[in-house]
Amino acid sequence: MIAAVLHRLRIRRPLLIVRTGPLQGIPLSPLLFLSLVAIGLTAAWITDHPVHPIVALGYPAIGSCWFAALWNIHLTIITEYGIVPDVHRMDTAVPWGRVVDYSISPTDDGGAHFMFLHRTDGPSAPARLDVHVPVSQYATMEAIVRQKLDARFMLAVQSAYRPHPSEQ
Repeated sequence: MIAAVLHRLRIRRPLLIVRTGPLQGIPLSPLLFLSLVAIGLTAAWITDHPVHPIVALGYPAIGSCWFAALWNIHLTIITEYGIVPDVHRMDTAVPWGRVVDYSISPTDDGGAHFMFLHRTDGPSAPARLDVHVPVSQYATMEAIVRQKLDARFMLAVQSAYRPHPSEQ
């Protein structure tokens, strides 16, 4: 958990944190574990079965640390400098300057699916990064993407259609 929090704190100038997955990105495995622990401890309390204090405090503490670690890892962070899809693997971060194209498509739940094509190291074809954004964060994400990418893409389009000075 400490490593997850430290990795998350290393990221500078976050603009938006996108949590995706079921139930707005809530990690289900530790939640299920904590539920089973709560059911077991409640059953032991109702039946007057003695439970050692280490067990009564240890399992919920372990489940809480597991929950906090996954909560801090499973997110996509949009920063001033680019997109960080995996906090634990900073080599997967995509700087805005490497994005060569993007598209936005609406989803059934009212959110949007952002697809970014970006250059990778080497002569290979552009890689693809997909980010699903819930409806509550769509406007913010769209504004960030338009601010960071549209100015650069519009300049390229304008210079492509501008006549050469010798043709004027």
